[in-house]
Amino acid sequence: MPDVRVLIEAVPQTGLTAERLRQAVAGHPEVLTALEVADPGLLSIGFAPGLGHDPAGDAPFQATVFDPAGNRAVELRGTLDRPERAEVRPSSFRPRPGREEVQAAAAVLRADPRCPTGQDVVIYRPMPPLADLENPDGTTVRRPTLGIYTPGEATGLRHRIVAVDVAAGVVDWTPAGINVRMHHDCEHTVPEGVDALADHGGPDQVRVRVVDGESELWNLLVVRPRASAPQNPGNGGGVELRQVRYRGRLVLRQAHVPVLNVEYEEGTTFRDWASSETRFSATGTDPVGWGWRLCTSPPRTILERPGSDAGNFQGVAIHHDGEQLRIVSELQAGWYRYASDWRLADNGDIMPRFGFAATANPMTCMVHRHHVYWRLDFGIDGSGGDVVEQIDETGSIVPEPVPIIRETTRRRRHPARYWQVRDKSSGRGYQIHPGAADGTADAYGVSDLWFLRHHPRELDDGNPGPRDRAAISRFLDGQSINGADVVVWYAGHYHHDQAHPQPHQGELIGPHLVLI
Repeated sequence: MPDVRVLIEAVPQTGLTAERLRQAVAGHPEVLTALEVADPGLLSIGFAPGLGHDPAGDAPFQATVFDPAGNRAVELRGTLDRPERAEVRPSSFRPRPGREEVQAAAAVLRADPRCPTGQDVVIYRPMPPLADLENPDGTTVRRPTLGIYTPGEATGLRHRIVAVDVAAGVVDWTPAGINVRMHHDCEHTVPEGVDALADHGGPDQVRVRVVDGESELWNLLVVRPRASAPQNPGNGGGVELRQVRYRGRLVLRQAHVPVLNVEYEEGTTFRDWASSETRFSATGTDPVGWGWRLCTSPPRTILERPGSDAGNFQGVAIHHDGEQLRIVSELQAGWYRYASDWRLADNGDIMPRFGFAATANPMTCMVHRHHVYWRLDFGIDGSGGDVVEQIDETGSIVPEPVPIIRETTRRRRHPARYWQVRDKSSGRGYQIHPGAADGTADAYGVSDLWFLRHHPRELDDGNPGPRDRAAISRFLDGQSINGADVVVWYAGHYHHDQAHPQPHQGELIGPHLVLI
């Protein structure tokens, strides 16, 4: 389509800045008492977005306030207009180490005389991100982990994973609970060091419009991974879409990946995060500043350019190929690399996609499964009067939809063919067709789809375990979804076995949402 244009405009997010939230904490003695901290300047506080579909000045918010010295946190729940009156709750959430904390830990490590030196030595982020230590009195010490990659090591010990007590300036070279095989080296891509990635600012959110001549095909908000929901608490959601409209009609209120898990056959599990942007290749212009690129050719993540963990761009790349809009970012969680990829076709179809890769590490050559959970908050025509139906394989030429009227969960197995979410009045909506490589849940993956009634705080499962297992089913309470605002959680399960890479290892997985 030679007349198709992609327009990008920066749009601020609604919420409390870290500075405003810190002011509220300073005026909230209950927070300081609970954390036993006198100076709010010592606390770790992030942006607190407004919750709900169209958050206004009095919208609810929730935010975690963390004390890194005491390794303790509390959660605030209040409204944006009166954060000083927020309710204070205990919280077990521990934010992953940020860039500054990781670099401080790396400085402590490099000062240790046992740290290897040499041009080929790489200090990188491993899994898990923390190896906290419990003291005899029950308090805990926060300790970020660091990986040391030494490819020229004569003994074959290419990987070491250490824990660093930054405050004490102490390195633990054999941290308990780090279950990895140090004498093996999986994957071929050398990881980027902890100093390689930088955040140079740029907007957190933009409005993207796809215009064909005089007609507007798509109009949506795109949130970059570093600011994606759920965070504070939560682990981000990759590239997040909000207020998605096709030809002027609302189809999705919010779409993201709040839960991302890995399970190894030998028993190790990880809860990954989807908020850390890493570098990949994208050629084009940056119309709204750093971190947003309008591409003249398809972007290439580590999946399209294996062997390299570098690139000329970090953020969100946007490209229209004549038939569809692609919105792409590459994410890092320890040694894992993920491609967060949305495809919005000119005909109205939507293809959520997620891809899986890794850099050199001591573990991923072992058989494991990735489990990715999309959260799709439908808002067909914006009325909130949605219905959910299952279409089974019955042998009939004309399928008969079976209504689903209460919150429930489903597996992708016979006789189910696909599901659909429609507006009760207009009949418009989307069919949800499983991807060929999306798999079926095992016991750890829990399930394949959840159909829920929308609640603004049900963005994050809280990672309550056991073993980091997705806890989306805790949102099931039997509410009616007939004529409601429907949220669908869709899970994809990716099997990674280097010894048997077929049929789909290295490919993107995800469903096909077909416009009705």
